[in-house]
Amino acid sequence: MNEIAATELQILGCFGVEPRLRDSEVPWCYNDAAYLTEIDGLWVSFAIAPAYHDVRILVARGNQRLFEFNSMGVMDVRVIDEPGVDAVEVVLSKQAWLKLQLRPLFEITQGFAVDTAIHCSERRS
Repeated sequence: MNEIAATELQILGCFGVEPRLRDSEVPWCYNDAAYLTEIDGLWVSFAIAPAYHDVRILVARGNQRLFEFNSMGVMDVRVIDEPGVDAVEVVLSKQAWLKLQLRPLFEITQGFAVDTAIHCSERRS
């Protein structure tokens, strides 16, 4: 499995906080790193195990969980490189993705693309 596109420095810049590492003696790329930050009264936790392509996202208000996402072996993780935007895109497959945007506005979006060639041939059957 290839390395993820996002680097330790890019994710640090996006979340603006030092990660909590599972093992302080292990390099980031082989570790499990959790970034915890507060955005507009919401606690946002983004955890990544880069070598395994595992991602966990948790959004809560106080003790109330509002959103939870867990995925193992994602295709890629990318930091969106746009001025004034702090966002991470989790590429689930060639057709599916999830984007966690922290700034300028907090939002979580998910999308997928339908392979029209496959979709059209299935409809003809």
